Amino acid sequence: MKEYNMEYSAGFTKEKWSENEIEVVLKHMSQGKLKKEILDEIMEQNLFQLRSPVSIKNRFNMVYNRAAVLDGEMKKHFLNVSDYDRKALTLYSFLQVYRIPLEFYLEVIIYKYEHQEPLYSSDFYYFFEGKANISEKVSNWRPETIKRLIRSLVLFFREARMIEKIDRTKYTVNPIHMSQLLKTYAEKNATLLYSFTVLEKVNEE
Repeated sequence: MKEYNMEYSAGFTKEKWSENEIEVVLKHMSQGKLKKEILDEIMEQNLFQLRSPVSIKNRFNMVYNRAAVLDGEMKKHFLNVSDYDRKALTLYSFLQVYRIPLEFYLEVIIYKYEHQEPLYSSDFYYFFEGKANISEKVSNWRPETIKRLIRSLVLFFREARMIEKIDRTKYTVNPIHMSQLLKTYAEKNATLLYSFTVLEKVNEE
């Protein structure tokens, strides 16, 4: 899959769910505005409701990168339709930008659902142990970094309603809903997105 060309990065510890911020950026994109124009307007009107210019710029760069991976049809769905679609597309944007969350989805989330097993807190640590065995970069990450990465993974999959907490150490795993229009489009044009509705492995060229 093309996404595996991405490098391992711990950068997503700074990511927020950012569904509302993505909407702001997409609205400006739909008006044909350039990246700098969008940033200037966000800063002038404080549309992200952050205090410092540095914070706004940092958040904007992350949000813009995620918004940019959505194609034209996805952008329309994000702006015009259901809460389910927005959540699915927000998660999709995250997985398209960061390799670790993508691989966790493909290797752990889907596996757990296919085998009808709960997702345990320990599964997150086993996943990173496995990555450390094949990546020197991951093996050099500090334990505190791993904890922050796990918190981010939990946040995103819970916000998307793909995992639901049962107790302190256990989650259920379920496919997520999206509108029939987006589901039909994704099945033909974005199989990773479509896979959210069935939790089966897909091949995406």
